[in-house]
Amino acid sequence: MQTSFFPITTLLFLLLLLSTAQYCNAQENTETPGTTLVDKTHKEISQSLSTPARWFDNFFQDPRLDEEIAGTSLRLRGSLIAEDGEKLSFKGKVKAQLYLPNLTNRFHLILSSEDEDLRDEALKDSRINQELANGQDTSLALQYTQERNTQFSLTHRIKIDLENEFNPHLGSRVRYSIPIAQESLLTLTQAVFWENKEGFGEESRIDYDLPLNKSMLIRTTGRGFFSESSNGYEWLTMGQWLQSFSHKKALAIGSYVVGETRPQNHVTEYDSFIKYRQRIIKKWLFIELKPEVQWRREKDFDPTGIFTLTFEVQFND
Repeated sequence: MQTSFFPITTLLFLLLLLSTAQYCNAQENTETPGTTLVDKTHKEISQSLSTPARWFDNFFQDPRLDEEIAGTSLRLRGSLIAEDGEKLSFKGKVKAQLYLPNLTNRFHLILSSEDEDLRDEALKDSRINQELANGQDTSLALQYTQERNTQFSLTHRIKIDLENEFNPHLGSRVRYSIPIAQESLLTLTQAVFWENKEGFGEESRIDYDLPLNKSMLIRTTGRGFFSESSNGYEWLTMGQWLQSFSHKKALAIGSYVVGETRPQNHVTEYDSFIKYRQRIIKKWLFIELKPEVQWRREKDFDPTGIFTLTFEVQFND
């Protein structure tokens, strides 16, 4: 059963390699007759379609954007978590990104205790959930941005854990956005890495964004993860409806299914959630309310209610 997932990952990886080659070739030959207009039109459509998606990603602080933000920033998050059958708990997170202008304007130093890369809060599998329950590490990373724009990005990162025997991590990440029928946007993201504990691995993600208007977006996401120590091929599918009411408040309603292929191919978790986020008092202060219901295999898929209240402070240059 496990091998049936690999053609999907292989196909996505080949598509990204082809897209990268085409993009680099276009960058080197922008003055070639017959291609300038096509490239310009493609870029304009990509930018117009990505505007709603990028706004929601920025407002909800999607971890994918952290690798592409150019500048210095600091984000502090404190969350109170109430879960059925568990004591009230508190989780604090910090992420500091320092821009290093003297190093060719492409380097950032990143200190973080947040979930990294594609394995963000909404895309945790059961193995990662267990690791987070046992404690979360703080990491320090040096990131090099080779290319970054609305359509394409390529970043490389060296990272160590400051609280977990260093656990060195080397990785690269490429993103390519493709407009579909001038109405929607397909974004392919591929990461490859080596980590001391995980070994060699890869993460693949496909997002399809359909803007209904400037304030409403429907998004479907497919995600896959595999490493030498993973539970086979770990996958997730998610659907979301996102609505902004102003530049200060927005709502996300969604659900996802998580599964793995080892020791056997099965679903490990279902989840439905509502996330309401609003700026309060100041433009850099946020409050976030997130009620959700989870059905986990480890609990025989009995429903578990969870409510998370989060306060967030942002500092940006």
